[in-house]
Amino acid sequence: MTRIVALLGATGYTGRLAAAELERKGIPHRVGGRSKARLADVPSTGERHVVDLADPSSLDSFLAGAEVLITCVGPFALHGWPAVEAAVRTGTPYVDSTGEPAFMAEVYRRYRDTGPALVPACGFDYIPGDLGVAVAAEELGRRPDEVDVVYGMAGGGATRGTARSGLGAITSMRPRLGRLEIPGVVHAVRLPWGEELTVPLHQPQAVVRTGIAAPAWAARVAQVVGPLSPYAAPLLRLTKPLLERRVEKMPEGPTEQARGQTVSTTWSVARAGTDEVRVQVKVRDAYGITARFLVAASQQVEGSGALATAEALNPRAFLDEMSYEDEGGSLSWTVL
Repeated sequence: MTRIVALLGATGYTGRLAAAELERKGIPHRVGGRSKARLADVPSTGERHVVDLADPSSLDSFLAGAEVLITCVGPFALHGWPAVEAAVRTGTPYVDSTGEPAFMAEVYRRYRDTGPALVPACGFDYIPGDLGVAVAAEELGRRPDEVDVVYGMAGGGATRGTARSGLGAITSMRPRLGRLEIPGVVHAVRLPWGEELTVPLHQPQAVVRTGIAAPAWAARVAQVVGPLSPYAAPLLRLTKPLLERRVEKMPEGPTEQARGQTVSTTWSVARAGTDEVRVQVKVRDAYGITARFLVAASQQVEGSGALATAEALNPRAFLDEMSYEDEGGSLSWTVL
């Protein structure tokens, strides 16, 4: 059965891509945003709603008759909570595009055992890793003791919204850098990221490490400076106003051509004793695939309370369903 979608944040870069994906799939939907003028430019035939995030009744009216909410209103630490609260208040299943670990952690803390299905982090930057771990654990045949997730990115560029969210996430953390390696595959700088929150929800006994692919020398440097890295947080906070000004001068997002050249590869590893399984997910056009993920997840999420994607979706079936190429990008995956 097709669910009627309410898409909030439809005027942003990712929101417009999600609206276009809803149109391509022929899914009934409405679009919401703060600006009537900008809503007019959203590539959608759905009803347009001017939504005031500060007014609960405005959000409730937007969700009336909808069967699931997709929200792209980042930075989520600043703008995300009214939508979460409206979803809980109205009993509407919820998915979002956040990449902000602090916001995710708070959603899980507040709503783990209550409310409709609330599934943050349904973008390209967490679905491949979280679902990949679930598949690797299934292939392993027993619960893993250790899990590693490494992301590698090449080409393209970030949107202004992603840069805003990333800046907020980095300046709110005290990360301890380190070295991470998947032997024979990739070196990485260890950095606490979303899977350190999501994976323990479905693999609670595993030690989880996450990282960003980097040259071997950079991983070694990260290992050396790791003990000092938490002390960089005050410096980051001091420079935040300057960085924010630079972010606001960025273009809204990469061009369609540049977006299509973005390639992201995710390696998810599950280990138990001497046994190990590796899953690789490769994505082209990260933002296009995020829109595909959001729309597909909106139709498939099940359960109640705040959930990791691997809990709310069927990991193997979802990756299989997403494995095709079109104007919105491409995805392929394999067990190595």
